[in-house]
Amino acid sequence: MATASKRLRVTQLIRGPREDVFEAFSDPKLARKWAPEGCRTASFEADMHVGGKFRQVMQCGRDRHVAYGEYRKIVPDREVAFTHQWEEDDPVETLVTIRFKPGKSGTEMVLSQTGFKDAASAKGHQEGWSSALASFAKVFAASRRPRR
Repeated sequence: MATASKRLRVTQLIRGPREDVFEAFSDPKLARKWAPEGCRTASFEADMHVGGKFRQVMQCGRDRHVAYGEYRKIVPDREVAFTHQWEEDDPVETLVTIRFKPGKSGTEMVLSQTGFKDAASAKGHQEGWSSALASFAKVFAASRRPRR
């Protein structure tokens, strides 16, 4: 993982086939179950097609954060790209691209985000995404357990 100025990159191994990981990442019901550590997703709405929108509300302690954006590129089982910005007075629109790559032990999710106004903002987002993708890995593993 390396943050270079106004860019970030986060990699997370998910133990499962690429098609299943992509499907889980695309599932709005599952998206409500994962968030960065110390946060919970209060609501998540998405219309996942090119031109479709998403809106996520996270509760982190007493703080409420709202992110929204538009899907720009979707290649099933391989890649998703979307704009991302926070609901705030002077929002900065960034571009998030997530690639799903087959790996030896599962699927490697490689997330990059560009367009930050400064390196500090990129660093903060890198920490958030690292934690969120680790949470996604746990939720994905739990969702695959056989039901008894």
